[in-house]
Amino acid sequence: MLSKTILSYHGPLSFSTIDWLLSEFKIASQDHNIAFKTYKKMISIMIEALENITKYGDQVRCSKQRVTEFCPSCHIKQNSTIIELITKNPVKKTRVESLRARIDHVNKLSGDELKNLYRSTITNGEFSADGGAGLGLIEIARTAGNKIGYSFRPLSEDYYLYTFRIHFSL
Repeated sequence: MLSKTILSYHGPLSFSTIDWLLSEFKIASQDHNIAFKTYKKMISIMIEALENITKYGDQVRCSKQRVTEFCPSCHIKQNSTIIELITKNPVKKTRVESLRARIDHVNKLSGDELKNLYRSTITNGEFSADGGAGLGLIEIARTAGNKIGYSFRPLSEDYYLYTFRIHFSL
């Protein structure tokens, strides 16, 4: 199935860049006649995924003057049946296994189990060393209603390129 790119960005990522990307997606969704329900879902997922990169990603060797594989990227693609968000960003090698374990755990759960995990995570008051409660991946899986796709590819001795994929039906 032929897919078209709705939005594409590769470069340094900050909260102001996220705001800009959300605005660009709003315009693109109107240009591509994306239904409001789909737009709302994608905005929610984009916010979670991009904030995760900003909070937890390792944006080393990335600047506006030197865009490399160490810079984050965000792409939204659509075909006749699905819309997909793909993000990429470097992560330290030491973070790969814990991130893989969290995604695998979320991917094993049913919709009801995700709902219960979300509730217990919100009420238990536990936060990670990075300050997060671990809700982002849970919320993304709940919103999309699909499993999170991911991969890790070595970039250097200390860093891996983390590719995150999530899609949902139109």
